[in-house]
Amino acid sequence: MTRFLKPLFLILGLLLFVWALRKVDLSQVGDLLLEMGPGLLVVILAYGLVAWFDALSWKCTFKPEESETIHPFAIFRIRTIGEAFNVITPLGTMGGEPVKAHLLKEKYGLTYKQGVASQVVARTTLTVSLILFMVPGVVFLFMDESISETFKTSSLTGLITFSVLIFLFLLFQITGTLSRVAHGFNRIFPTPTPRPSLEHLVALCGMMSGYYRQHRGLFLKSIAFAFLGWVAGVLELYLTLYFLGIPVGFEELWIIESLLQLIRAGSFFIPLSLGAQEGGLILIFTSLGMAGPLGLAVSFVRRIRELVWIGLGLLLGWGMSFRPSTVPLEPEE
Repeated sequence: MTRFLKPLFLILGLLLFVWALRKVDLSQVGDLLLEMGPGLLVVILAYGLVAWFDALSWKCTFKPEESETIHPFAIFRIRTIGEAFNVITPLGTMGGEPVKAHLLKEKYGLTYKQGVASQVVARTTLTVSLILFMVPGVVFLFMDESISETFKTSSLTGLITFSVLIFLFLLFQITGTLSRVAHGFNRIFPTPTPRPSLEHLVALCGMMSGYYRQHRGLFLKSIAFAFLGWVAGVLELYLTLYFLGIPVGFEELWIIESLLQLIRAGSFFIPLSLGAQEGGLILIFTSLGMAGPLGLAVSFVRRIRELVWIGLGLLLGWGMSFRPSTVPLEPEE
């Protein structure tokens, strides 16, 4: 099924991308991009702040005894490598997660289950912080009387739907529901031999639920760092528009960034949110009374930044592949 769905979603993204290109005057987009000049480099470097806060957030999802020997820069480097593989592999946003787990095991002696558990928790704290980040954006949206009620209602509906799904996902982890499902499956369909995959799944669920119960302070700290990462995205957007020569107020910046991230979260099944990001930014900018070409120019700047950071991730991965393991490898428990 996945083999057929991936190309289908990619085609959908390409159609949306073509629609976005046909929606605006591309010559205006080109003029705006030329206006940036060296400012493009500043925007690319500014994303490093987003990545750094995300890395600090991820570090907080490890138990203290697991992360005490891992420097924050090492987490930053592994994150950058993993995110690059998330883009270039056909598995979408999950392709780089095994790479991260492998590097944590090879370089720092963590088991695959420890690495995967931290990544699932990190994804959760990232999305919880995204909800907290989007709430002010929607509030600012409703405070602007020039924006249509339809656009406001659609944005609020998207935020509520996303929030409910993430809350259920968090509750699913905290309560260890998946472990109960696995045990129930074993009782209903018993086998004479153990099921190693189910045993690993139960152990993984236990590690995650144990983290939430025993390390609530770290959980909140992870959310806080992730929230700062989203705020750093507002700074990146400000710099982008500044170098494009378009002054935009604080509230408008927060609205644009929060709605863009809501669109990207809702189009996760499309590789790189291709087309969804472009079309979404055009819709957001025009709804705020700004030019559609400006929205497409902002999207192109982000695409260029993505390519540069993908290259950096691959370069860092190439460098780490030539470094010997710093810990003796042990078999996975």
